[in-house]
Amino acid sequence: MAIKFHYHKAPKDVARLGIRRGDRLCHVYSDKSVEELTAWGRDQGWHPGYLDRRNDLPHFDAFRTRLRHCGAGVSREEFVRDVRTWRARRRAAHEATAG
Repeated sequence: MAIKFHYHKAPKDVARLGIRRGDRLCHVYSDKSVEELTAWGRDQGWHPGYLDRRNDLPHFDAFRTRLRHCGAGVSREEFVRDVRTWRARRRAAHEATAG
C-alpha cells in the first residue's frame, strides 16, 4: 500500500472544525489511486465522505485525535512531486476523454 502522510501547520483558524492557526494537521493520500485511499480510510473507520476531492490531490485531512492513524511523514519535496503527478494524471485523463 502506498499511503503517504504530509504534516503541516494550519495556516488559519477553521472554527467549524475547531482548528486553530498553527495546529498540526496531516494530509493523508495515496500515490496510486483514490480507491486505495478510500480503502485505507475505511480500515481506520473514516467515512468516504470525509475525502477531500476539491484540489489536485485527493486526500483526507487528519487533525486532533485522527493524527494517531498517521505514520511517518514525507518531505515537502516528495509531497509536491506527488501533487504534480496527480495533476498530470488528471490532465491526461481529461485530454483522453476530450479528444
